[in-house]
Amino acid sequence: MTIKTIAAVLNQIETAPIVLDIAISLASDADAHVVGLHAEAIDPPPVMSPFDLPDASVITSLYEAAAEQSKALEDVFTEKLRLAGTANTWRVVRGGIASASSGVVESSRAADLVVVSQPAPNRVGELDDILFESGRPVLFIPWIVKQVKPFSRILIAWDGSREATRAIFDSLPLLKNATEVEIFSVDPQETSSQTAILSGAEMAEALARHGLKITVTSQESNKLPVSAVIENRCSDFSADLLIMGAYSHARIRERLFGGVTHTLIQSMTVPVLMAR
Repeated sequence: MTIKTIAAVLNQIETAPIVLDIAISLASDADAHVVGLHAEAIDPPPVMSPFDLPDASVITSLYEAAAEQSKALEDVFTEKLRLAGTANTWRVVRGGIASASSGVVESSRAADLVVVSQPAPNRVGELDDILFESGRPVLFIPWIVKQVKPFSRILIAWDGSREATRAIFDSLPLLKNATEVEIFSVDPQETSSQTAILSGAEMAEALARHGLKITVTSQESNKLPVSAVIENRCSDFSADLLIMGAYSHARIRERLFGGVTHTLIQSMTVPVLMAR
């Protein structure tokens, strides 16, 4: 697989520049096309009764604010892509919150990779839909990242799941550009084909056939949250990118019980590529 279409989902003017810088950098490496996606949506005030309609001026101001933000994001997108000389398309999906988000998901399905900013706590659901419904790998960029850095050291969080497998093979173009790749398991379990000690060894062999330099490690959680163990390993390994599967459990269960996916989306310190 090669990356030829990158969807950059832009929601906020503050985070748009770094999302675009990383999308452009990846596109430059692969001679890819960048599609800028923005959901221009409004969230009308709640109606308390059938006779209690929102004031028309309020609705108008909401639409105007949404249009202004959309134009500001388009200007940032257009200028950055012009300066980089990268082939591009700008696309705005308009509607209510649900319909606009659905439109972004549909457009994301035509991309090899989706790049988004780490969502604000009140916007997890929107990007959650892209991750869960698009069928494409999603690269989350943390708020703390301010400049482009090559993905030279990549950590793979491996739990033997379908989702983790999908994330690994969806990210092969990025893995092939890395200098160090580590497959890391937390509390590995023995399976019919592999002991806990050798967890990830078969995957490492498969990736080595692609010419990758792979190491395999594991660690017991010792009552720490799995997400914390993974984050600590990212720090110790000096990872530039974390690759992992997402939502092996239902999303509602993840949110209620603090699943690894949901926790890492909120607390990520390095870019995270997720797939499911």
